[in-house]
Amino acid sequence: MAESQESGRIERRNGTAERPARIQAGVEETTDRPLLRAGVVLGVGLGGLVDVLVFHLVLQMHHLISGWVPPTTPEALQLNLVADGLFSMLMLAIMAVGFWMLWKTADRPDVPWSAGLYAGAVVVGMALFNLYDGTVDHYILEMHHVTQGLQPDVFDLLWLVGSVVLLVAGLLVVRVERREDGTPPAEGM
Repeated sequence: MAESQESGRIERRNGTAERPARIQAGVEETTDRPLLRAGVVLGVGLGGLVDVLVFHLVLQMHHLISGWVPPTTPEALQLNLVADGLFSMLMLAIMAVGFWMLWKTADRPDVPWSAGLYAGAVVVGMALFNLYDGTVDHYILEMHHVTQGLQPDVFDLLWLVGSVVLLVAGLLVVRVERREDGTPPAEGM
């Protein structure tokens, strides 16, 4: 049999996928992948924007390029703030792409809607941004650290641990919201 009775997954025979019985019978197949992608993209932008707003501008713990250009003079601080502003604009553009993806998904009858699934995907995107930031920006490029000058390795490590916790939380929400076959649960379940 090409389709598992319980999960509806397609089994492969001889390296080719057979069409599930529900498609052959004219039953529409659904997928939640476009909703997940839109949420992750929006989450990446939101994660970056929250980072720059909270840590760069409100708490002023660091700036985007403070590891390369220490903000010790008015000119260096101005350069750091311009970099923060350009980074904010990039994050807003990424969020706009995520909203556009969500908008395009709204017209698709094959994509079932689930606010919980979408929220979980946004959290996953935020965590992915934080993992990238903590790994690449803090350790590899040394663009900045969570705290400039105050034991940066400890706080950078805590940033990565927090990012992993955020990722696990987002993935758990996505898992709870999905059925085994990769689609959101039916209403009332």
